Amino acid sequence: MYHPFFQFFLPRVGQVALAGLLYWNFLQLPPLAWLSPWPLLYYGLPLVLVAVLAWVSRDPLGLGIVLVGYLTALYCVGNALGLAARLAGGPVQTLWRMLWLEGMTPWLLTAIVWWWGRRRAVRLATTRYALTTAKPLPGGELRIVQLSDLHPNPQAAMHRGRIPELRRAVEACRPDLLVLTGDIFDEFTQPEEFAAFCDFFAALQAPLGKYYVLGNHDLFHHWQEPSFDRAALEQAMAKAGVRLLEDTAVVTGGIRIVGRKDYLYTGGRRFSAAELLPGGPDDCYTVWLDHEPRDFQNAAAAGADLILSGHTHGGQVWPAGAVGMAARNERNYGRKGVTPSCTAIVSGGTGTWGYRLRTQGRTEVVCITVTQRPAP
Repeated sequence: MYHPFFQFFLPRVGQVALAGLLYWNFLQLPPLAWLSPWPLLYYGLPLVLVAVLAWVSRDPLGLGIVLVGYLTALYCVGNALGLAARLAGGPVQTLWRMLWLEGMTPWLLTAIVWWWGRRRAVRLATTRYALTTAKPLPGGELRIVQLSDLHPNPQAAMHRGRIPELRRAVEACRPDLLVLTGDIFDEFTQPEEFAAFCDFFAALQAPLGKYYVLGNHDLFHHWQEPSFDRAALEQAMAKAGVRLLEDTAVVTGGIRIVGRKDYLYTGGRRFSAAELLPGGPDDCYTVWLDHEPRDFQNAAAAGADLILSGHTHGGQVWPAGAVGMAARNERNYGRKGVTPSCTAIVSGGTGTWGYRLRTQGRTEVVCITVTQRPAP
C-alpha cells in the first residue's frame, strides 16, 4: 500500500486547505454584506456551506473532492481576474461584475465541468493508428487491439453493463493480436465485474493470441484489499486464453511479444530491456508491452518496434493529471516516434479510475494497423 503519509495525511491536509479557501471566498459574496449586522449569520452560513462541501468531498479518492477542487480553483482564478478588473476600473469592472454573477459563476462552471466530464468519460472512442515496417509480417499486415486501464467499477466509466458495446468496438477492428496493457482490474473491482470481464476476454478472437501485462493496480492493493488474488487472476485469464507476461518474450506467428513487469510495483527492480532481448534488434517485428510509458530509448535499443503503454489515462482530470503524469512518464498520451524504426503509443485508457469523470484524454479502444513496406 502507499505510505500513510501520502495515502491519508496529505489528502486530509489538502481538504482542510480547500475548505479554508472556499470559506474565505464565500465571505466575499455580496449578499453576505446584508447579514453583517448579525455576525452569527454572517460567519455561520458560509461555514455551514463549507461543512456541506467537506462532507461531499470527504473521500480523498472520490468525485466530490475533484468537483470541490474545480470550484475552489475557479473561485481563485475569479478573484485574481476580479482584482485586475477593479484595478482597470470603468467598463472592464462593470463587465466583470456582470460575468461574475455575484459569485455564482464558479458554481455554474463547476456544474458544466461535471456534465461535460461525465459525458466525455462514458463516450467510448476507437482510436486508429497506421504504421509501416520493413520487417516481415504474416500476410503483410498486422492488426493489434490494445485495451488498457479498464478499472471496471459501477462508479467508473467502464463496468460490466458496457461489455456489449466494448465487444462491438473490439470486434470491428478484427484484431490479429489482442494486448491488455495493465490496470485491467483494480482493488475496487467487484467479483461480479471480475467474472464478467474474464468471460468477455474469453469470447474475443485473436488468431495470434491474447497477452496481458500487469499494471500498478491489477494485484497491488494501494487502497484496500482486492476481491481476488493472484491465483484467481491467473486461473481466470488462463481459462480465457489470455497469457500473462512478466519480463517474458514470446514469438507467435512470426511476431515477438515482450511483456515487462510493472515499474512501480517492482520499484524498478525488473529485467532491463537489454536483459529481456540480449540479442538486440533483429528481423522479427517486436511488440513491447509496458504498463507505464517509460524507458522508451532502452526498449528501442533492445529491438522494440512498437511500444504499447497505458497508465496515464491521458491525464483524466486536468490539470492535476497532466502535471502529475508528465512529471513521471515519457508520454502522457498518443503516438511518439522514439527512433526512425520504433514507435510508442500510450492509450488514454478504456475506462476511468475511481469515478465517472474525464476532463482530459479520451476513453478508447486503440486499434493499430501495421503494414509491411514493399522491398526496395
